Amino acid sequence: MALGAVAGMVGELDAQTPAPVENVSTLPPRSPQEEQKALHVPPGFEVQLVAADPDIQKPLNIAFDDKGRLWVTDTVEYPYPVEDGRKPRDTVKILSDFGPDGRARKIETFADGLNIPIGLLPLPSSNAALVHSIPNVYLLHDSDGDGKADVKERFYGEIGHRDTHGMTNAFTWGYDGWIYACHGFSNDSQVAGRDKKPIAMNSGNTYRMRADGSHAEYITHGQVNPFGLAFDPLGNLYSCDCHSRPVYQLLRGAYYPSFGKPDDGLGYGPEMVTHDHGSTGIAGISYYTADQYPQSYRGTTFIGNVVTNRINHDKIEWHGASPKGIEQPDFVWSEDNWFRPVDIELGPDGALYVADFYNRIIGHYEVPLTHPGRDRTSGRIWRIVYKGNAKHPAPALPGPVDRTKSSVDSLILDLASPNLPVRITAANQLVERGGQVAVDKLLGLLKSKLKSAPLIVHSLWVLERLGKLDDPLLLGVVETPNDPTVLVHSLLILVDRPSLPPLLETFVLRSMDDASPHVRKAAAEVLGAHADLNHIRPLLSLRQSTAADDTHLLHVARMALRDQFKDKEVWPKLDTLTLNARDRADVADVAVAVPSAEAAAFLLAHIQKAKDSPENVSRYVHHVARYGAKESIPTLLTFVKAGDRSPGERIGLLRMIQQGSQERGEAAIPEVQRTALGLVQSLLDSKNADEVGQGIGAVRDLQLKDAIPALDKVFARDDLPTPRRAEALSAVVVLDQPVGLARLKAALTDGRLALPLRESAAIALANVERPEARAAVLEALAVAPENLQSTAAAALVRHREGAEALLTAIAAGKASARLLQQRPITIGLENANIPNVADQIKKLLAGLPPADQKLRELLDARRAGFQAAPHDVAAGAKVYETNCAICHQMEGKGARIGPQLDGVGTRGLERLLEDVLDPNRNVDQMFRVTSLALKDGRVVAGLLLRQEGQVVIIADALGKEVRVPQDEIDEKQVVQMSPMPADMARLIPEADFYHLLDYLLSRREEKPVK
Repeated sequence: MALGAVAGMVGELDAQTPAPVENVSTLPPRSPQEEQKALHVPPGFEVQLVAADPDIQKPLNIAFDDKGRLWVTDTVEYPYPVEDGRKPRDTVKILSDFGPDGRARKIETFADGLNIPIGLLPLPSSNAALVHSIPNVYLLHDSDGDGKADVKERFYGEIGHRDTHGMTNAFTWGYDGWIYACHGFSNDSQVAGRDKKPIAMNSGNTYRMRADGSHAEYITHGQVNPFGLAFDPLGNLYSCDCHSRPVYQLLRGAYYPSFGKPDDGLGYGPEMVTHDHGSTGIAGISYYTADQYPQSYRGTTFIGNVVTNRINHDKIEWHGASPKGIEQPDFVWSEDNWFRPVDIELGPDGALYVADFYNRIIGHYEVPLTHPGRDRTSGRIWRIVYKGNAKHPAPALPGPVDRTKSSVDSLILDLASPNLPVRITAANQLVERGGQVAVDKLLGLLKSKLKSAPLIVHSLWVLERLGKLDDPLLLGVVETPNDPTVLVHSLLILVDRPSLPPLLETFVLRSMDDASPHVRKAAAEVLGAHADLNHIRPLLSLRQSTAADDTHLLHVARMALRDQFKDKEVWPKLDTLTLNARDRADVADVAVAVPSAEAAAFLLAHIQKAKDSPENVSRYVHHVARYGAKESIPTLLTFVKAGDRSPGERIGLLRMIQQGSQERGEAAIPEVQRTALGLVQSLLDSKNADEVGQGIGAVRDLQLKDAIPALDKVFARDDLPTPRRAEALSAVVVLDQPVGLARLKAALTDGRLALPLRESAAIALANVERPEARAAVLEALAVAPENLQSTAAAALVRHREGAEALLTAIAAGKASARLLQQRPITIGLENANIPNVADQIKKLLAGLPPADQKLRELLDARRAGFQAAPHDVAAGAKVYETNCAICHQMEGKGARIGPQLDGVGTRGLERLLEDVLDPNRNVDQMFRVTSLALKDGRVVAGLLLRQEGQVVIIADALGKEVRVPQDEIDEKQVVQMSPMPADMARLIPEADFYHLLDYLLSRREEKPVK
């Protein structure tokens, strides 16, 4: 979960200045009462203590039941799951008997023996709950009424737990009676209910499940580590995510950004915020749908920021059906940097409840898991209420209501409550009871022309869930003028219906022209769920009439249009619609997301007749190459050769043809290679380094061995930046390993070459992982300058054979034992699984200073140097672009291969020095090196990005994608090392290093402090 925020720790907050970042808080813990005084909220609000240690430990998720009690999953095991046969010590507790000050006077343990439980949701009976505990989602049930669960039934699983950040969390009731949930970072899960129909999830994703354990299904794909869900009155679902954007309005079926993962062909689902609230560690979200807070806070979102020790606040500005989050001053900020708000829930009383994972350490990877300072027992739950002021005091908060005992009439009245959780609870109770009395009363209300939109909405959903909402009744409700909210929900009810009868279809098609964009969006969702040839024209009209800034409506329209073409029988009938050029362009835009030969045939015809943007043409060519008939390839080649395209554009299209063919399992296409060879020379000769890079990439991807002499010339050019020249040299190895090894060895030992080029050669040689390559590196160690020795040794120890060879060379006196003083090298040796490696290192280091002394000296020297030397942000931006942007994205620029660096300046100088100078100190599992041993003896190593069809794609040390056919891979190994160069202090000149630090420190989001 966002407990593993990638951005580090925040130190003590000053009321006027932003907080410095600390990996581990240097402040002592405060008592709950002391921490309460350190929490600051806007005027008129008050923070109250609900519960604290030792009554609860580390809270993860909180949820109210239908009796008004607050449930909490808490843990002492996190971050280590119990897997050795011991009984886990984690629990689910129930808090009740709340005093006027919010304090829970009764705390009971409902279940114990749990293993890092996160997801939690009490069921309407309130004597049972769905609870995640490694590795499944269980039904925990108190069958004998003693307040403790005595039944534990596996409902859903299995949830991966390689990473314990989030696993699965934020169980949230939907209007439809499904339970919506997040799937956490870096884990692989096969989640199935009793129907044995699993959904496979890897990192990110949201899904929903039936409360009876019968079935689970996807909602969205992607995101990195979503940890929090909330609905609004229109039925929109919001999530908060660690490491992409802090808030999303999720569109069902959409794909969202995640590390190295592709979209579905339509691009990623739209963003609703472009800011990051100062960190990437976000957990817990609440959309305020109640009336206890003042009007200005209603319809806004609150999210927990565990890195900056704050609760962030966004107002929502609507552009059609698309929300735009407008950043507001923080709702809560804390002087105590142990405050970690990991979950935020709107209570039935209208107050916000906050689970505080109170800890000096929040980082899961920045700080070793074994760090003795990691707190295991402290935890608090807070209630934030609006008290008003002396002149205008707020009304008293309502006390808890046990709705399991409420009458049907009371529950129906609750359906009109201004508080959405109360309405959901009342609806669940009515469905749980399922009595004819409730059904009759709801039917009567709907026929009485009610004016209350919430009452109509929830009455419709209750009847639908009970199977009592017939078509005439629904149509009767929507035939009269209604609040758009009623129309939206009436349409959403139809999304999951198995069919769409003619009268209801007429209602939906009429709604496509409604004045409300929210209604049009819901209608498009219905048409997407019920594909029909007759739906294509209205969806095209919606697509073409929607304003560009209504991004969410546009994306829904495109997804719905795409779904009309999943049935291959639709394509031959398309001409009956008399499509114009704009229509065909819009069909092509979505056809690329339909993996079928029919869609490919349409696209092939389209690109030959219509002019489109180069970006779209590239997408379409790739799709045709992957899914079209084999006979399409000659036609594509003719298309690429025609027209007035530049050599770069032609090369790009040829690469798309090759990639698409590879992904379907086809061999390289000779005609593509011949055509590319005739074009690539002009790119390699270009004075523009980017064009040269494009040419090198084409040579590598298309395996143009005849271009090796041209690559040699690129390597020899002094006018090109070092990374580009090194890239050319590495490409030779990919094309012809013996020739490439000879070139690398010559470069490594050529004292006339600039040191960075020689270091690149050493790294490339070490990564080839062949005896002759290792021998060349080891031979060079004896005569290379110290900087080059360090780089070469750090590269060698990424692989066991290289690590063993290095130890042998040091023992034989052919390499300096001082290399073992450097942390990147010792980490590599420790990860190589060499027997007795620690003893060997100790023996070789006998008489030398401690192993990390040189690194500490380097950190101290660079810290002092930065503070004394002149440095320049603009110059640092250029250093960043050359050395970092090949893998990292910041402010929307650069490659999204490694972690994003938005707001990186908040980490502070000390942390940035560690990150840049010692990248292997804490390597996230998502960013470890994958080594692929190929059947022809080559070895390709880098960061595993994804698999597309029959092609595995990794990013090499230069941030370039390397595409490897699956059938060429003999062995795959993950090495616990970072792909980031471990010797940046030597790779970047010292003056440039200080410029880079200055630039990175300037990239921070300054937050107003109240």
